[in-house]
Amino acid sequence: MQSLITCLVAGSQYLIHPQKLAQTINPDAILPVTLLETGEIFGDLEAILRLYALYDDVFVPEFGAVLVEKPGSNASVHRKGASRLDRDLYRLSGDDAVMADVARLPSGPYFLHGPNLHQAWKLYDDAYGAFAVGVVPENVTRTDGFRAMTSLSEAGAHKSIPVPSRLYHRAPSSSKPLSGIRMAIPDAVSLKGVQTTLSSRAWRWVYPAPADATAPLAQRLLDRGAVIVGKSKTSQFASGREWVDEEAPWNPREDGYQSPLGGAAGAATAMAGYEWLKSAFGLDGIGGIRETAAAQGLYSLRTTPGAIPLAGSQISSPTYDSVGLVSRDVLELFNVASAVLNTSHADATAPPPRRLLYPVDFFESNGSKVHRELTSQFVATLENFMGVKAEKVNITALWEKQPPPEAKGQGLQEYMEKAPFRSFCYEFYHEYDEFRKAYQDKSGYAPYAEATTKHRWNVGKAVTKQGYDKYQQRIGVFRKWFGDNIVPTVGDSWALMVLPFDGAAPKYRDEPVGAPTTPHGVTAELLPSLLQAPQMQPYVSRISGRKEYQPVYCSVVGPNGGDLRIINLIRKAFQSAQWRTRTDTGRFTFPIADNPRNVDDSHFPCSSVPTRETRLSAGSWGEL
Repeated sequence: MQSLITCLVAGSQYLIHPQKLAQTINPDAILPVTLLETGEIFGDLEAILRLYALYDDVFVPEFGAVLVEKPGSNASVHRKGASRLDRDLYRLSGDDAVMADVARLPSGPYFLHGPNLHQAWKLYDDAYGAFAVGVVPENVTRTDGFRAMTSLSEAGAHKSIPVPSRLYHRAPSSSKPLSGIRMAIPDAVSLKGVQTTLSSRAWRWVYPAPADATAPLAQRLLDRGAVIVGKSKTSQFASGREWVDEEAPWNPREDGYQSPLGGAAGAATAMAGYEWLKSAFGLDGIGGIRETAAAQGLYSLRTTPGAIPLAGSQISSPTYDSVGLVSRDVLELFNVASAVLNTSHADATAPPPRRLLYPVDFFESNGSKVHRELTSQFVATLENFMGVKAEKVNITALWEKQPPPEAKGQGLQEYMEKAPFRSFCYEFYHEYDEFRKAYQDKSGYAPYAEATTKHRWNVGKAVTKQGYDKYQQRIGVFRKWFGDNIVPTVGDSWALMVLPFDGAAPKYRDEPVGAPTTPHGVTAELLPSLLQAPQMQPYVSRISGRKEYQPVYCSVVGPNGGDLRIINLIRKAFQSAQWRTRTDTGRFTFPIADNPRNVDDSHFPCSSVPTRETRLSAGSWGEL
């Protein structure tokens, strides 16, 4: 296996990808170069290099000091101005087959190392500790395996995450809708050649070998042209609460002292902090996506269970787990979701729902007064766009009025008190039976488990198979009752439900983590929820002593398989209300303004690079 070589260009670290793409004369040292066609070299060269520097974060002017000419059929025509070229120029050499391959290489930044041409990958510092590992493909033209990136930043304080030049990838197309889009997948998803760790030293010890296959989720992204740059951290065993690992993570939001929660903590932190990352995936069991996205001020999608296969991933629960997606932009969320979900794009353009449901019994006990006021603004925005009035429903009272016969007179919360959480814990516990046995056999004692994992394993261990079957039966009764009485299907009509999400107070690294919680009965947390609508509410940070702002969220729930239509509805509703549909990276989720929502909707951050329009063909209840 070839070693990975890094170097500095204009003060930034770069990876010289080990794959040899072509040969030229033997330079004395590693040289950053720009590969161009003959017509580009002897045309408006300065304009091309300026465009590259504007569009591509990997390209810097130093790459343009040395040019490498691609072979072309009309080279003599373009070389009339060669005497005026004030840069070093190399020409590639090789047989006809090699030269034909070189001619197909995209123009852009490369490295000459000895006689060989290599791709240039920029190394970004993982300053927020969001990644378990960065990865590079073994072969850049045929991605069938990866290598873990083990080098640290120049200062040695952080991991390095490699990203390729944007110029290496064609514009998105119907066959490659995610072409060149940089993404992160969770550590629980297998990637051929890279070890899965689950943020657990015990797991790494029991399963030290790198994965021998790539999981369907990751393969689906690769097949659609995405660039997987790394595996993001999860809480231990993706259990959904504490982030237990060797590194203490930083939170890019607010003042840098908060610690995020959840199985998708790394994915959310990376999206909130790194402009160079376009999208990130996570696995969601109970709150894995929603809580972490809320902590970081992001949009999230918990996809319909089963819409994306979970094979090749270490899951928590076959019943509850689903693939989640976090994004800074509603349109980007839609584009990525529609490329990954195997659903019809026509579903996104379905007529808006005819009903908007507001479960008052869930809202009564959730959130502060400010939170409820901002939630009312969100509901009003949906009402105005949909042209309907929100229907206030009391799910608990309706159950009392029209209970299913299986409940035998029990109220909703009494009947469902233990079913959701205990059935989840039963599955979570038994998903790790093999691991616990292997660790016990190898070491002679049980593996370490952080508080939330241990709590859920203890709950699940106490549930018998008979008890689990009873809980599953009750969940089935509730689902049928909910469909018959709350959202009955009438023709092609569908309903939308708004659920509360009470953004918790900031959590700081110098504060002890709270004890694991046990949800009881049917709660807003346990109802599958889909798109999160961020707003803001003020609070005073005890760390900074300044007035700070925190996003306020709601969950929007729609029909099974309706992922794309829900995202599209929220996007259009926000645009109709002239609300921002994109969050910023860094300390503030939104720019601040003096208005009831404290958001400057007139300000839209201008990207440092022009974006290519992504043209995509498309995507139980889901989550926003």
